[in-house]
Amino acid sequence: MIIKVSGDGPHDEVILTPLEAAFTETTCATLAGTEAFTRGVGLALLGRVADLRIRPSDASGTVDDDGQYAVKLSVDEDGPHQECGCPEAAAAALCPHGVAVALAATGSVNGDEDDEDDDDYVRAAVGVFLTGLPRAELVDLVLDLADENDDLADALWEATVRWHRDQATD
Repeated sequence: MIIKVSGDGPHDEVILTPLEAAFTETTCATLAGTEAFTRGVGLALLGRVADLRIRPSDASGTVDDDGQYAVKLSVDEDGPHQECGCPEAAAAALCPHGVAVALAATGSVNGDEDDEDDDDYVRAAVGVFLTGLPRAELVDLVLDLADENDDLADALWEATVRWHRDQATD
């Protein structure tokens, strides 16, 4: 089964498989929730998805995340489904490992395949890490790094001065 979706122009039709239509980034984020989705994106960006097998209505793969997790995604008339052996899979419609396989299988995220984009993957992975830190730990980390790096300390000081100036004028 193939699904046609209208594109931007009158003759622009995008052809999607049921898997691609069911596991869009938006759907994955909704099914998984913010924290699991963010972790899954990080796993996919870091290239942690292996043994990826893709068919029009299902996909499977193994995700390396504190152990190996076998994931199977499928689509039927009831919508998208996942099977994963992790503890989080029982509590959510889509766990982080399911997100990683879905994004890799649909081509939404490509893992560490292109050396030119390594900085993007590192930035994304660091973003996932920083997003998951409690605020106090994040502040401590930034201040510790500023103690070790004069350029960072100067940039933080300039941002601090701007912020205080903006607060005074509001």
